[in-house]
Amino acid sequence: MTTNQTSNLKELLAKDENYLANALYRVFHVVAERGEGPYIYTTDGVKYLDLTCGIGVTQLGHCHPEVTKAAKDQIDKLMHISCVTHHTENIKLAEKLAGILPGDINNTFFCNSGAEAVDGAIKLSRYANPGRPNIVSFRGAFHGRTLGSTAISSSKVLHRKNYDPLLTGVNLVDYPNCYSCPVFKDPSSCNLECMDLLTRMFKLNLPPESISAIIIEAISGEGGYIPSPPNALNTRLNYLKELRKICDQYGILLIADEVQSGIARTGKWFGIDNYGVVPDVITMAKGLGSGLPIGAFSSKKKFMSLMPPGSHGSTFGGNPVSCAVGSKTLEIMERDNLLDHVSKIGAELMKHLSTELKSKAKVRGFGFMIGMDLGTKDIADKVIAECFKENILILSAGADSNVIRLIPPLNIDKKLLFDATDKIIGIIKKA
Repeated sequence: MTTNQTSNLKELLAKDENYLANALYRVFHVVAERGEGPYIYTTDGVKYLDLTCGIGVTQLGHCHPEVTKAAKDQIDKLMHISCVTHHTENIKLAEKLAGILPGDINNTFFCNSGAEAVDGAIKLSRYANPGRPNIVSFRGAFHGRTLGSTAISSSKVLHRKNYDPLLTGVNLVDYPNCYSCPVFKDPSSCNLECMDLLTRMFKLNLPPESISAIIIEAISGEGGYIPSPPNALNTRLNYLKELRKICDQYGILLIADEVQSGIARTGKWFGIDNYGVVPDVITMAKGLGSGLPIGAFSSKKKFMSLMPPGSHGSTFGGNPVSCAVGSKTLEIMERDNLLDHVSKIGAELMKHLSTELKSKAKVRGFGFMIGMDLGTKDIADKVIAECFKENILILSAGADSNVIRLIPPLNIDKKLLFDATDKIIGIIKKA
């Protein structure tokens, strides 16, 4: 780095501190200038391998040429119309989504983010189940930063501090975590005793007839990249199928939050597809827009039709440019067979990590949504810092920030990914 580059970086960071809100946390104190494929390039002339994907957003890498062309072409035609008229691009994207959504989910509302998608799903559940004010969410979950999505999140106390009172009627139950069982069972002898936490709550303090929705991440994201069972530790039992039965029994809407695990991240279109379960509502965002802001919640037409025109809205949701990029993103994933690629290479990568780190980390996940539990935040922080010195960007997750997560682009070159992973393995062993 030259003296001029160092000076320029310091100047930019000083302006950042002066003019940008302190509330937004940044992991690495460099300034990104451009991105290409799996790399980002900073203003000080350094190239970093980005295994964060902007927290699971740039599924096809940075500035995929076909995606950027789709955006540019759409900008030349129509950038914004809101709800003044219909427009071609959100019709096109909604139709494409209907082709990949599970079961008979076929109707979509577009918004700008995952948090907005979750808020919309909550609103939908109130229309589908009027007079039922309660919602069940899971401890350790992260669903967003709006007041509604914050109320059903519990991955870190900092996300909620000073914001009470939040949305009422929220009831938390422990997540089915085989890696740290909430009812202290050995996964090999588990009979889903953690489900008793929910059914016992029904008996003691929460009438199931008062619940409009249960929202769950099939694979916990910010909570630590924890797949619900069946998983590597518990291959016999399916928590989500049992949850589906309970929702059917009491007329509760099952909402699957797929903001981080959706859009082929796990080797399936949606994380819940790994479990053979069809929810009533799916929320998505992140990878759908390849970097442009877009979110959505989808359900059956019969449920979505319960919300009359004007009962929900968004000035920018379903923006023509974001929708054009979303359609192109799905088109490329299908054409390039990325679901098979992610499923196959992800399984190989997790096997390699598990073999090399068997005494150092608990490895878990699906596809290219991989978590490595290192035990403590100190070790995870050291690994992230040492990887940064090697020009590799990775992130932590979990309530204690003790899990390293790998969320590379879905189209990353296999050799590049494994070479980077071997560097990370070496760093973990030393740490």
